[in-house]
Amino acid sequence: MQKFPRLVTAVVPGQENRFYLIDQNLDFIPEVKELIDQKASTRRAPGTIRGICIQLRWYYQFLNQHKLLVLDVKPSDLSDFARWLSNPYRFGENQPKQLQRSTINQILYAVANLYKFLVRRGRLTESPVVYEEVSINWKTLADGDRLASTRRGKRVVQRMELKLKESKPRPKTVSLDDFGQFLDRIQIGKSSNADPAGFRDQLIVRILRESGLRCGEMLGTRMEDLDFKAQGIHVRFRTDNENGSRAKAGYGRDRFVHLPPQLLGLLDHYITEVWMNANHRSDYLWLVLKKNAVNRDGQNTFGTALNQSAVNEMFAYYSERSSIKIHPHMLRHTHATDLVRSYLSQGEQVDWKFIADRLGHSSVMTTMNTYVHLTKEDHKAAYKIYLKNKEEADVKRRQNKLARP
Repeated sequence: MQKFPRLVTAVVPGQENRFYLIDQNLDFIPEVKELIDQKASTRRAPGTIRGICIQLRWYYQFLNQHKLLVLDVKPSDLSDFARWLSNPYRFGENQPKQLQRSTINQILYAVANLYKFLVRRGRLTESPVVYEEVSINWKTLADGDRLASTRRGKRVVQRMELKLKESKPRPKTVSLDDFGQFLDRIQIGKSSNADPAGFRDQLIVRILRESGLRCGEMLGTRMEDLDFKAQGIHVRFRTDNENGSRAKAGYGRDRFVHLPPQLLGLLDHYITEVWMNANHRSDYLWLVLKKNAVNRDGQNTFGTALNQSAVNEMFAYYSERSSIKIHPHMLRHTHATDLVRSYLSQGEQVDWKFIADRLGHSSVMTTMNTYVHLTKEDHKAAYKIYLKNKEEADVKRRQNKLARP
């Protein structure tokens, strides 16, 4: 029996799907609906809204179990909620469900944002979420403050008091050998026309690895976004993609991502030999190539835009065949990590701004915080290069000194 509240999808013709929470009476949870409608009106991505619903679902399950009303919650109740989330037997089931600390913190942040919304709407005079004042140096602020380097002293900011301490895991990447083994299990036959879906799949995997694109950005690519002359792809924010994909950056933050010449050649071959023969119904680059493919309504989808679900299934299939577990975002992390290591291997300072722009991060600090934790071997190799360069410079200086009359 499914627990309440439940996550439901509202399909609106001509618009993106909406996600809501419903209670035992199959009614919308009103305050969550107000929040979701507000998020949708500001063009938040459907995936973001769905994530908010999933996170708040945990909170309303706790409220139901403890017979609490959302407007009557006290700070002590939120402390109980954090402990409840940390308890794998929170529902008294035989099969416990352990949540990661990072997941618990995301849920707590979603609850805090719900109460901020309720205060702004006048439903509450004060949030039960307790914040503490923390002093930070100006130089530690995000790079968006162009005058940060000129400021002095400290700044006081508010941070949520109820937060679990979590370790910062290194992003999962795939080695070159494992990536090659994964690619080898994608059969494309003797020619691209003999196995068009296999050729498409292998090209998708290669592009994700060599571009650092998010999967949604790749799936939203249309023919007009390809620029062979400039040697890359334009990543553009759109809200009307038929496959529900969306670039994460938002309006005004489109970017251009360069691709290797070899990949551009494979892209050209894909368009002329596969895409043109796929009875394409739209201008999306990545299409459904199975001629008898149907959707949930039984309608044929051959030639329509490929969606996220199909890509996830594709990666799961080839992961099983190759015994190398890879998902799309792992290839993005691999690309970014290789970029960082390319600087370290040459003993150069990492150009975090370039990497952040290529990945589509709004802040350089996001990139640094994600990829600065490289292995000790990376730092050891970089230091060896530094010592080598220093020694060569010292030798050259001594030689120049001896050469003087």
